Order: sequence, then structure tokens, then C-alpha cells
Amino acid sequence: MACLEVYKEGKFKEDEDACTLDGTVDMHGQPAIRAKSGRWVAGIIILVNQGLATLAFFGVGVNLVLYLTRVLQQDNATAANNVSKWTGTVYIFSLVGAFLSDSYWGRFKTCAIFQLIFVTGLISLSLSSQLFLLKPQGCGSQEDPCGTHSKLHVWLFYLSIYLIALGNGGYQPNIATFGADQFDEEDNKEGHSKVAFFSYFYLAMNLGSLFSNTILGYFEDEGVWAIGFWASTASAFAAWSCFLVGLLGTGISSQMATRFRGFAKS
Repeated sequence: MACLEVYKEGKFKEDEDACTLDGTVDMHGQPAIRAKSGRWVAGIIILVNQGLATLAFFGVGVNLVLYLTRVLQQDNATAANNVSKWTGTVYIFSLVGAFLSDSYWGRFKTCAIFQLIFVTGLISLSLSSQLFLLKPQGCGSQEDPCGTHSKLHVWLFYLSIYLIALGNGGYQPNIATFGADQFDEEDNKEGHSKVAFFSYFYLAMNLGSLFSNTILGYFEDEGVWAIGFWASTASAFAAWSCFLVGLLGTGISSQMATRFRGFAKS
């Protein structure tokens, strides 16, 4: 209550019950207490989440053309065209995620739901590949391509990768700004931290891409697709768990502006 009274009076005091100055609220819809929510504790959790999610996504996307040619027996032109369509839907689904976040769910809820869809798609892809598509066992390398597959198994594969596109696309336009919301731009110190957060965010994203393009890319190029996909699944699940457990435990600040809704809507 002390924080709420200070907030209503438009005052600010440097103690543990002081509110943020930019109108952010905590997970209960109350003015956020500066010392007990947001800042670098929540910011680092979001950076870890972004790095793991990026690793998971590019663990699938970086060698998808090879998968289509070696496992599904598509020619290079068809495979490249299908991957281009898939990549395009990621950006289209970004519009969906941004709209739902701004108009209905708020960023936390939007990120949580779309990351769950992302994990579901990766589990489906890993299972369908291991159980149905990588047959005969050990196929999928340049020297040993796989045989033909039933239409049901192929459609299950496409359902899986488009769930991945939906999950990643809906999540990406919200996570960076949601992380920035953890810093009070009206405070000089936190304002500098907010600027620095975006630099660290893109560092985390590039590190995740680096590991997926090197380590996971190597395994998949050698035909060990199941291990590569399960590694991406584990990374995405760790990112989602980190997001839910870590941030709910630290207490998140999020913008109260109408277009964001924040925790008041969540």
C-alpha cells in the first residue's frame, strides 16, 4: 500500500517501497515496487530465454533444405521454395503475435502461449522424424538418403514445422520490448540499463544462432537429424520454463499503457 500511495501522490522516495516512475505495474496490476520487480534479474532471464529459443529455431531452419532433399526426397528447387514459404510465414505470424499482444493478451501472456506452441511443434517434429521419416534407420546423410513416405507422415511433418513458425513468429515481436519494460526509463540508472539491454539482447540472439549453425548444423549435416531436433526441443523447453518459472518468481514489471495491457490483462 505504501507504494500505491506514493504513486498516487506523484512522489518518489529512495527506499525499498518506492514505485517505478513510468507507470509500470507488477503481476497483480499494482504499481511496481522498484526494488522487488524487473531490472537485471528479470532482464537476464529474458536474455537467456532469447538465446535458447534462437538456438532451437535455427537448429531446425538452418538445414531445412537439406532435410527436405535427403529425407523427403524433394529436388533442390522444390525444397528451397518450400523453405522460403515457411520462412515467410514466420514473419506473417509475427503480425498475429503483435496484434494479440497489443490488443488482447499483453506481452507476457502472448510470449508464454506462443512459446508453448513452439515447443509443441518441435516435439511433433522430433517424434515424426524419429518414428516415421528417418526410415530406414540411419538414413538422412548425403550418402544414404531416405526412402519414400506416406502422405500422412509428410503432412505431419509440415504441420510440425508450421507450428514452429507460428510459435516463433508470435513470440519474437514481443520479447525484446517486454524485456525493455523491466527497466524504468524515467530513472537515470535504469534508463541506461534499458539501452544496454537491447545490445545484450542481440548478443544473446546471435550466440544462439552461432551454436545452432555450428554444433547442431554439424550433426544434422552428418545425418543425425533426430539428435539435432531433440536438442532444439530441449533448448526451447528450457527457454519456456525459464520464462515462466524465473519471471514469475522475480516479479515482472510491464507497461500499463492501453496498447500493451501488461499483467493487468494477464
